[in-house]
Amino acid sequence: MKRITLVLTFFLGVLLLAGCSNSKDKAGDSDKKGEENTLRVAMATEIDSLDPFKMTAGDTETIMDQVFDGLFDVDTDGSLIPDLAESYSVSEDGKTYDFKLKKDVYFHDGKKFGAEDVLYTYDAMAGLTSKEPLSSKFAIIDKIEVVDDLNVRVHLKERQNGFIYLTLRPIVEKDYKDNGSKPIGTGPYQFVSYTPGEGLKLKKFEDYHKKDHIAHFENLEVIRITDRQTMIMALKNKDLDLADRISAEEADQLGDACTINNFPQNLVQVMGLNNDFKAFQDKNVRLALNYAIDRDEIIESAAEGKATKLFSSFSPALKEYFEDLGEYYPHDIEKAKALLKEAGYEKGLSFKLTVPSDYKYHMNTAELIQAQLQKVGVEVTIDPIEFSSWLTKVYKDRDYEATVVGFIGYLDPVQILGRYTSENEKNYINFKSKDFDAAISNAEKASTKDEEIKNIKESQKILAEEAASVFIADPDNNQALRKGLTGLNQYPIQKLNLEDVKLENE
Repeated sequence: MKRITLVLTFFLGVLLLAGCSNSKDKAGDSDKKGEENTLRVAMATEIDSLDPFKMTAGDTETIMDQVFDGLFDVDTDGSLIPDLAESYSVSEDGKTYDFKLKKDVYFHDGKKFGAEDVLYTYDAMAGLTSKEPLSSKFAIIDKIEVVDDLNVRVHLKERQNGFIYLTLRPIVEKDYKDNGSKPIGTGPYQFVSYTPGEGLKLKKFEDYHKKDHIAHFENLEVIRITDRQTMIMALKNKDLDLADRISAEEADQLGDACTINNFPQNLVQVMGLNNDFKAFQDKNVRLALNYAIDRDEIIESAAEGKATKLFSSFSPALKEYFEDLGEYYPHDIEKAKALLKEAGYEKGLSFKLTVPSDYKYHMNTAELIQAQLQKVGVEVTIDPIEFSSWLTKVYKDRDYEATVVGFIGYLDPVQILGRYTSENEKNYINFKSKDFDAAISNAEKASTKDEEIKNIKESQKILAEEAASVFIADPDNNQALRKGLTGLNQYPIQKLNLEDVKLENE
């Protein structure tokens, strides 16, 4: 008896992810019903932490969103919709937020959710109950008041337009200390077990507060799967039902065996340049690399033409904030050579390109870049490492020269671009620009939408002008679905919603 399985695979790992789901048998066939009670999801990367206070990787956060809820969630059009909060209001000066919470919400251990849980979570994130904030974004919080069991007031130190988007972050149970080993949330699935290197097991939460969105599956298994061809064959054989963020090449391999969804994903693929590395301290070298790299070839070869070319760290998915830079760095080998000569590298330059090996798309891109840069006398050594090691070595310790990776987008434009401010803990490229810092600060505090947009666009220009790194493209997402699988929605941010997906009659 073949077990029907759902698998989601992650390939663009980025600081990134995917989704899937199955349905109950309505005909009453006991064998088939048993087959359809387990939804299986495959991850190419290791879960970096079960604790929402410590999660870093976008893949991990998206999977753990099945366990946790925030005060608000995001709809398919990018708008915010109520989750644990019913509504909110903001003071005229933009510094005070009042949240009305949803009643009759329970954690997986049966305890009732309320204002004290929000206080506990935001206090910890803002560093109000510890030596330093767990997230620099929450450091804007001055104090939090519990008005009553279902009302919370948050006071900010100063106006910050993007604060409301922080309410997407998970709310944890007050004083619960075991989220690192046995996480407890209010989401549609509850924790069962986790085995490093093997996977995560969850089960349906029958008392989920969204009564019209109780999960269709009794069990959800997240399995670490790294072999891409094994995944392709399983999809063809209907042993798997869904793979998200597969490459265009893999989508072609599947042919008519699956339904393929293709859509923009609000992601920036970049060759990140460590601006503290001696060669990259010279702007002319960074400019040379931007002219030497052929973005069109990368898009055609790695994404089969399904990507949007970029010259700054911002996707056109957020249309009103996007600055169209045109052909800012046209492919020009002779200009690249001249810039390298001016920088003193006429006889050649070499550097190491550290790439998360879990992600085929980034590895393919790295190989193309290696060949392209050889044409201008630049020798690139590709250093493949697992994404878990990449997070430590590159993202946290900044112990690298260059890297190829993808960064997921957010609804808040400042959150997308703010990582490149001089003192930001996530400024992995060590970029420093007073003008850029000022533009981001002005966008955060802008009193009008027009002023905010103006500064966001200015910050994109500065990243391009300074050649902070080589921003390449926003590749489309490809989802492979078993025919008959329905209810899988797409969002303008990395999000996996497994509540409403089900397998209809094929």
